[in-house]
Amino acid sequence: MKIKKLLIGTGVVFATGVALYHAYVIKKAKAFEASLDKSPGSIDETVLYGGKMKNYTDQIMQDAKIGAFFGGMQLDFSDVVTEKDDYRIDISIINGGLNIIVPDNFKLKIVDTCKFGGIADNTVCEDPDKAVALSVFADITCGGLNFENAPE
Repeated sequence: MKIKKLLIGTGVVFATGVALYHAYVIKKAKAFEASLDKSPGSIDETVLYGGKMKNYTDQIMQDAKIGAFFGGMQLDFSDVVTEKDDYRIDISIINGGLNIIVPDNFKLKIVDTCKFGGIADNTVCEDPDKAVALSVFADITCGGLNFENAPE
C-alpha cells in the first residue's frame, strides 16, 4: 500500500513539473514572438510545437530573430541578396531544433550559451577575403542548432 501511494505521489509531482515547465516555455515563446518584426520584408521566425521550412530565395538579407520552442525549423538563406558586409541573428531555442542553410560566402561568428544542447557549424567560406560576416548569438536549452552550406 505504501509503495502504491509513493508511486502515485511521484507521478503527480512529475506531471506537475512537466506542466509547469511547458507553461514556462510557452510564456517564453509568446514573449519572444511578441518581440519579432512583423513587417512584410522581415525574416524573423518562430515555431512553437510544430515544424516549419522556409526558403528565402531572392529576398534581401537582414538582421533577424529566430526562435524554436518545442519544435523544429529549417531556414534556407542560400539564395538571399546581401546588401551589407555584416548581419546579426539572435536565436533562442528551448526543446527544439534549428537547421540554417547559408551561402558559401558567409563567415560565421557564433557566441552561444548551451544548456543540454549544442551547435554544429558545418559551413565553409569559399572566399574569406570577400566574405559576409554573420554574427550569431544563440541561447540553447535542450535543443540543437546546425549551420550548413547549400548542397552542390
